[in-house]
Amino acid sequence: MNSNDVVSPITYGKVKLLYNISKQELIENYKVESNIDITKFLEDCEFISLYECESTGYRFFYPFVIAGDGEFYEQLEQISWYYADWKWDYHIAKNYILTSARVLDIGCGEGKFLSYLKSTKGCFVEGLELNEKAQKIAIGNNISVFNLTIQEFSEFNNEKYDVVTLFQVLEHIPNVDDFLKAALKVVRPNGILVIAVPNNDPYYLKYEKDHFLNLPPHHMGWWNQRSLEAIAKIYNLEIIHIVKQPLEHYSSYTKNFLNIRLRLPKFLVKILSPLVKVFFYMNRNNINGASIMAIYKKK
Repeated sequence: MNSNDVVSPITYGKVKLLYNISKQELIENYKVESNIDITKFLEDCEFISLYECESTGYRFFYPFVIAGDGEFYEQLEQISWYYADWKWDYHIAKNYILTSARVLDIGCGEGKFLSYLKSTKGCFVEGLELNEKAQKIAIGNNISVFNLTIQEFSEFNNEKYDVVTLFQVLEHIPNVDDFLKAALKVVRPNGILVIAVPNNDPYYLKYEKDHFLNLPPHHMGWWNQRSLEAIAKIYNLEIIHIVKQPLEHYSSYTKNFLNIRLRLPKFLVKILSPLVKVFFYMNRNNINGASIMAIYKKK
């Protein structure tokens, strides 16, 4: 397809091409960083392109067919730090969920957040998870989890839930519009939609835009405050709150700041790192961390 034919997966409107990444560069990046071979996802293209939706600022990779599958995510599970039992996202989101609420967590993994809501707030909880291994673990912990897409699930669960949560899910989705419409279909009027995504403005885009996990077939889209605010109007939502995670990854932030932002020689990086790390730690609440969360009310 000609790049002039590419449209926004949110508005279907105009986009601008930001840059291209060669197929081989991406394959090598994954092999070096994770020992995962992504060749099969890129068989039909020589490069991938990053576009920006002109009206929302949402940035997305194209073609959409290069998104990762279940086997890819099972390989990622082997990375020890990939899945966490408790996240910053959960800590913030729990404050917007009332006792006994009906909650659906899309991409719920092993159901850790749902288990928390069930035991501490008496919520009626259900989840969707396409990773069958994670689904079985959740079911083993007495959490109802369905191996269905939200598009499939929404067909027979119209306006069923008080709260629908998406924790680090939307950045993996190529067809954003279909996905969000289906997610909102299962939310009751005046219900809550919680979206947490990597904050690509400025944390990743400044220092880690080429990190392998921020690229396809893992991440298919880059979100920031502007794009999260823009979708409120498009999907008739009221923004309750947008929260940015404070800095947590002091070591990697320090390393990237000295190497990429300042482009210092290695010997200076080694000398300055301890001091700069302490500085960032002391100012962590004033520096955007890795995630951003938007809490919306469905009108």
